Amino acid sequence: MATETSAAPSSSAHSTGLVRNATPQPDWQPHAGPVPILEYHVLGGAPADAPYPELYVTRPDFHREIDWLDAHGFQAVTLEAVEDAWYRGGTLPAKPVVLSFDDGYRPQFTYALPELRRHGWPGVLNLKAEGSDLYESNVRAMIGAGWELAAHTIDHSDLTTLDAAALQRETAGARQILRREYGVPVRDFCYPAGRFDPAAIAAVEAAGYAAATTEIPGVASREAPYELARFEILGSTGVTGLAADLGAGA
Repeated sequence: MATETSAAPSSSAHSTGLVRNATPQPDWQPHAGPVPILEYHVLGGAPADAPYPELYVTRPDFHREIDWLDAHGFQAVTLEAVEDAWYRGGTLPAKPVVLSFDDGYRPQFTYALPELRRHGWPGVLNLKAEGSDLYESNVRAMIGAGWELAAHTIDHSDLTTLDAAALQRETAGARQILRREYGVPVRDFCYPAGRFDPAAIAAVEAAGYAAATTEIPGVASREAPYELARFEILGSTGVTGLAADLGAGA
């Protein structure tokens, strides 16, 4: 977590207050089928020395992708809302989608939060418990708008390389840190770089998480809660690629 040495940027776009889709709406219906989950990382242009430039989605591209989703009837919800519909009789909009943001980069607060707020949508922040670019106040503002906070380990370790003690620290330990700092349940987990194995799944389940997201491409299904597929949105994806992922014409 970034050290907060001064007040976070002040903007009405960052004010607290739940967005519309943070709670079930009257026209939502029961939904037990698959739901697409999109995976974003950094919003902005990639610097020349970026080690993974493909993980940068420009802000104009992100704006167009979010507008495209809305224009084609999609509505973003949290993963918790999806799980409520899948397992507890909850409801979802007719074309639900989950917008997930990994690691905790500053533009997820400064740009994604107000962009999603324009549409009344929450996101899912898959946050490293230590070492992200976000201030605590940023994370609290996102939670205050209805975003879900999910765990992404403590320090982005590859879970498939860890022994049992380290696995427990990175799964259960990350959840304990985030719950203590933000006072929210932290029901879901995200595997760093999408890497997992049976031992990682067992540790995630033992830590009390309800589900975990991967980088397996495809739509997420209720039958595999600890291996939820996601569509990774890259700098090269654009609206055309997003439409192809979701099976619709651009």
